[in-house]
Amino acid sequence: MHTRSSREGPTLIKPILGATQVRKVSTLAPKEKITRPLDVDFSQIGRDGYQLVRGFGLDTARLETELCRVSGGKLFFSARLGSFVHEFRVLPYSDNLSEQAACGGYHTDFMFQPHPPAFVALLCLRPDPKHPVYGRNQVVHRDAFLERMNSIYGVTQTDLLERNIDYSFPGRVPISLPVLQRFGDQLILTLHTSLMPTGNLAAFDNRPLKMMIDAVCSEVAQDVVLDRGDLLIVSNHAALHRRSECTLAFNAADRSFASREMATIRFDR
Repeated sequence: MHTRSSREGPTLIKPILGATQVRKVSTLAPKEKITRPLDVDFSQIGRDGYQLVRGFGLDTARLETELCRVSGGKLFFSARLGSFVHEFRVLPYSDNLSEQAACGGYHTDFMFQPHPPAFVALLCLRPDPKHPVYGRNQVVHRDAFLERMNSIYGVTQTDLLERNIDYSFPGRVPISLPVLQRFGDQLILTLHTSLMPTGNLAAFDNRPLKMMIDAVCSEVAQDVVLDRGDLLIVSNHAALHRRSECTLAFNAADRSFASREMATIRFDR
């Protein structure tokens, strides 16, 4: 999680406007492409939980500029990385969940922060070596999740609002959060199945909530395949997301691993 601090909201920055205006003569080189502004459909994201933009490109500086414009400068800054953009790849060994090859858990980003960002943008810089079978993304809309939790298991919206889950970390005091929270005039999801206790939970009538959530999400998830240069924008309030299992390909010539590479920016509106 990469906000400027655990208590601060988004950092406001100004869009980078560097385009030179001319009247009649184009200054573009013959092979240079004219790029269109990023069109974020917030209505679609609210309805489906995500928007997929095919062929955005690999320019992370452009991604930052476009999202800065779209969000009015409300990008989330990572003090640890010193950047608004977080680039990462799957590694053979890592303690960071985003860098592990194993299937990720359904979650929302910055879930332990008092003001989680509204959106997460995920840009595919390099797909999985065994693309498109591995390294896929799944998105679960809040409304489908709540309906199935109730119809299958009898777990109501009120249960998820009022019953907390304890997340434990070595050497730290446990953090207690409900799966669902009121945030302004909306309900937002705050959970991470990879960090959630795996056994039966007393707060949920001694039932295995993590297994229940995984089962429901696997039924209603939308499966998204990202090609190189594709951009996925996910609602971090009205949806859960994860990525499937990834692979690595060893290059004997330089003794390196090729793997899935991504860039992400979190932002508000």
